[in-house]
Order: sequence, then structure tokens, then C-alpha cells
Amino acid sequence: MGSISNYHLTLVALVVTLHLAISSHQNYPGTETRPILSDDEASKYQEENYFGDWEPEEIIIPDEPDYIVKAGESIQESVNAAIKAGNSSTRKYIKIEAGVYTETVYIAGDVPLTIYGGDSASDVHIIQNISANTHILDYMNLVNPEGARYQEGDPAWDIYRECGHKNGYIGTNCSAVFVVRSDQFQLMRITVENGATDAQAVAVKIDADKVHLMSSNFLGGQDTLFVGANNKTEERVHVHMCYIEGDTDFIFGAASAVFNMCTVKVVGKRGKNTAIIFAPSTPPDRSYGFLVIDSVITGDEVYLGSNKTSLARAWDAGVQTAEDYVAGSSPNGQLVIRDSQIDAIIDVDQPYTAAATSGRPFSTDIKTDRNLDDNVHNRLWEYNNYGDDA
Repeated sequence: MGSISNYHLTLVALVVTLHLAISSHQNYPGTETRPILSDDEASKYQEENYFGDWEPEEIIIPDEPDYIVKAGESIQESVNAAIKAGNSSTRKYIKIEAGVYTETVYIAGDVPLTIYGGDSASDVHIIQNISANTHILDYMNLVNPEGARYQEGDPAWDIYRECGHKNGYIGTNCSAVFVVRSDQFQLMRITVENGATDAQAVAVKIDADKVHLMSSNFLGGQDTLFVGANNKTEERVHVHMCYIEGDTDFIFGAASAVFNMCTVKVVGKRGKNTAIIFAPSTPPDRSYGFLVIDSVITGDEVYLGSNKTSLARAWDAGVQTAEDYVAGSSPNGQLVIRDSQIDAIIDVDQPYTAAATSGRPFSTDIKTDRNLDDNVHNRLWEYNNYGDDA
């Protein structure tokens, strides 16, 4: 664990430096299986357009935090206290001291919070093993032993109650280790891991607007980082200088999210032979879903050189079959990967695959007068990438 953060920072710094000297060989308009943007088209996909009137503020670490969580203590208790004591106009700061915290953390309320660790993201490790296949009784015993961690009246009670009152198995939405339902939330130098390996297992779920995640590690297998859990409201997320790993749809959701200077790594710890990285489910009336910029897309020894990874597929959340997909009404994931290094892990001729839920085949438009917001086709694009599989 200790080497992930340092490796990531070194790798990203090297990539940014090398990019200044390396020109991309990706040529507009690309092919029917791998579309490439023109310079003019790419000019639309800049960070500020994804964020609109929000400019992510710098995460400032105070000399004295409002709360300190020591190893062996509960992060959730300090989160609850901060939200109960705060108000919507005053940010509260919670410092987590080095250690392993085996718990879930649910954040809800109108108090802006900043949670941060020490010098390295690997100093603070929040981990729990919860999958979509967890039975409700096991979930309750694991997450809320003896009913002591989440109680009625707590800020996070509704998040727990939504899951704790299910029948049978909890499903993907309730498998998250770290849940954010609080606007203007900030996270810095923290590792969050879902260690479950049998099914979908979310490490972090964002159901809020104006969220800034920085210099953190998000570890899992399938569905690691869920950005934008509510496709009916605007949710903007800035993921900056983070490390994200998994194997199937491990960055997914409906948010307008920018991944800037991140390392995205496909890992083979679950023994899978194929992998899929991104699965956006952008509402059809939004032009901006996921933007990956100045980042590294790579894999471990299982995937490097295998060409068994797909860059992305649309999620098509809620659409059961390809015939049920309705252009302009159904979700249509939007993704641009630009100015980034792509290592030898993907099928270079067909880096995109059929939609996750509906099975809708990948299709694109390579006409020179194409409409990038056309919902008849997929909205998955690349621009100016480099590396073995660019």
C-alpha cells in the first residue's frame, strides 16, 4: 500500500513532462470503432465546461482542524459531530490520523466538510468488505453492529435506513464503503477500499454536487468509484491527482466529472480475463459527462500486453434491452479521454464495447459534420493521446 501514492505522483509527473515532447498519432476523425476528435471539436471539452459556474477551490489544510480522529476511533462519529455542530456557510475540517479504519463512512447534510489525512494517501486506509451480494442481515451486522453506529436522528441515518430496510440482498447502491451526500465536500490524502471480490463492490459513491477528491486512492474490483448516483440532479466532481484501480466498470455514474492528472489502473486480483474501465451514464440533455485529461491509463502484469481491456462502454442505466433504448430520452454516457498516456492494455482496434445494462452495440459517427451531442450514437471520444495503445 505504501508505494501506491508515491508511484502515482512520480508517474503522472513523468507523463506530463514527456507529453510536452511527444506528439500524438491519433488522427481525426478516427474509425467507426475508435473515433478521434478534431482540434476544433476537442476545444469544447475543457474542464471549465464540465463545471459550469463552479470553479473547484483549492483544498486548504488548516493549522488546527475542528476534529481529529485517532487510530481505533470512529470516523463516522466525528462526521456526525461536525455536521450537527456546523452550518451551511462554515466549512468544518476533520483530520484522520494514520491507521486502518474498518468501517463505513456516510456523509449527509448541508455542512461543507473537508476530510484529510497525513503526508501520503496510504497513511489512512478506510476499508470494508461489502458487495452487492451481501444479505441485508449481514449488512446490518457489519455496518451497524448492535445498532450503535447509525441511529435515528443522526445525519447519516437516512442513508443507512435506505439500505437497512431492504429485503434479501443489498445491491450495488448499498455496497459503498464511503458515501457522500453533501455538496461542496472535499477529500484529500485518504485511501478508501472495498475489499469484496464476489460482485459489484463500491469504494466511494458520490451523490452530491461540487465535490473535490484530491491525492487519494480508490481501490476495488467492479464499480470502484461511483460518481453521480442521481441522474436527475446536477452533480459535478473534480478528481485530481488520484489513483483508481479495478477491473469492471470501475469508474461509472451520471456526474459531470473531470479526472485530471490521475492514474487509472486495471488490476487482475480477481482473476478476470477481461476488463472495462469507464461506464458513464450521462443524461441525454447534458453535453458533458466524463473528461480524462493529463492522466495515465495502465494495468498490472495481468493486463499489460494482453489487449484484453476496453476503455469504456455506456452504462445505459435503467434500460433493459437495446430495443428499449430511446435516443434523446435514455441515458447516453459521454466520455472524452484526451492528452493522456494509454499503455498496452486495450484492444486498439475496438476499445469500446456494448452498453452494460441494455447491451446496445457501440456505434459512432465519423462524418466531418457530425453532431457530438447526437444521442443516436455513442458519445465516447479520444483526442491527442499517446503511448503504446493510443
